Amino acid sequence: MLRTAEIGDRLADGQAAVHAGDAVATAVLEDWLLSMSADDLLRVDRAARYWRQANGLGPATTWNDRALRASGHVGAALASMHYDGHVREAAVRLLSRSDEPLADRMLTVRVSDHVSPVREAATRALLGRTSLMQTDRIVPGLQLIEGRERGAEVLPLYLHAVSGVHGEAALWSRLRGSRSREVRRTAFRHSLRQGLLTTGDAVVALASEEDRVVQSLLAHTIADTAAPDVVASALLHDNSAMSRALGLVRLSADLLDPADVQTLLVDPGELVRLWARRRWAEQGRDVLAAYRAATQGSGTARVRARAYRGLVEAGGSVDHAVTLGLVRDAQPPLQKAGLRLLVDDARASDAPVLLQVLRTGSAQVARLASEVLLEVPATWSDADLRPLTTSSVPDLRRRAWWLKRSRSGWDETIADLEILLDDDPDVAMLGRNIAVPQFAVPTAPQRDRLIELLPQVWPETWRASSVAFAAGLRDTA
Repeated sequence: MLRTAEIGDRLADGQAAVHAGDAVATAVLEDWLLSMSADDLLRVDRAARYWRQANGLGPATTWNDRALRASGHVGAALASMHYDGHVREAAVRLLSRSDEPLADRMLTVRVSDHVSPVREAATRALLGRTSLMQTDRIVPGLQLIEGRERGAEVLPLYLHAVSGVHGEAALWSRLRGSRSREVRRTAFRHSLRQGLLTTGDAVVALASEEDRVVQSLLAHTIADTAAPDVVASALLHDNSAMSRALGLVRLSADLLDPADVQTLLVDPGELVRLWARRRWAEQGRDVLAAYRAATQGSGTARVRARAYRGLVEAGGSVDHAVTLGLVRDAQPPLQKAGLRLLVDDARASDAPVLLQVLRTGSAQVARLASEVLLEVPATWSDADLRPLTTSSVPDLRRRAWWLKRSRSGWDETIADLEILLDDDPDVAMLGRNIAVPQFAVPTAPQRDRLIELLPQVWPETWRASSVAFAAGLRDTA
């Protein structure tokens, strides 16, 4: 969203375009006011009447009755946000006679106006705009205004008016399809509470729902009201991990198909795997054996990686040699699984393999390799990082900086100083927030490296730097 000053400029340009009769610029302005969310439109209205931006829509004299009538519905929309209450009232009268979509939106904004005649006129106009298409444009704004001191009473009045024309079921069905996330959530809550949505409707809606809050509402309704076979088919195979976990919680072991539970043992969701293991054991089956079979099965790399993870979660173990084999695997999911396993089982002899992965792996794999290397910091040195720090690839130099910096203390400071000298400006910026230890004394090698780096970073002023002060180097010859 634009800043307040930019909104003022956009409105001033719009005002000039409207009064000059520039059809192209006026159409662009209308599209802008129609395309933004209700929240952003309220913010534009607030900015338009802010005292620093008051001149953006021009003095009140430029919006006399003749000019307003000549400016069309877009001009009236702009005038409805003017700082002068008389101009806003006249603009609302014009918008009340317009059937344009923009009129619906701007009248909605004015129901929270601080001037009573403006607020009342906008409310009367809105209560007569009861088509379902108008409802789509009006309700999102009214729902936001409901939380304000002025205009809060308009939303229930408007919903009652629309319901009287189309019926409650048609109204809330329309609102469940709103583009506004908050309106859709409210519509689903109301529909479920008032019985406007059956269990069958909830099953159909859940299959295509993407909003997490609505997914939760629908899944709990299905779990509470549907037959066990419907719960299993709707929830255990849903895209939401929350739905799958809920299905396992609500269905006892004897109601679950072992094939479904076996699939969920290697689910991406940790909570789903936990409940799948519990139900698998309740069915009298061996959890560890199932995971070991899955690690060697014909599943995809992702499934096999989750099988290794589930095996450890269930209390099993993976041989160190097998873990290193996963780290060396060419498939990233298995590589990442191996690195996660290695975090709690890292050994000094693993450092060469991890450094190789750090150089050749993807960004996420390299980050995991760094985390394992930090578990055994004594097994690698700056010399081991030289292939990365001297690389022509900026990303590799960035990885070396991050790893060295993560050792904290004076290594963190030295890593920042080194990266500041990088030839790539984007990489060099990584060191702009230099960390300086306050209660640590640098070792002799660290002190020598600081004496080497500081004059390069700040040739004339290095002695006056906070780094030199903290390291005790100000008087160093």
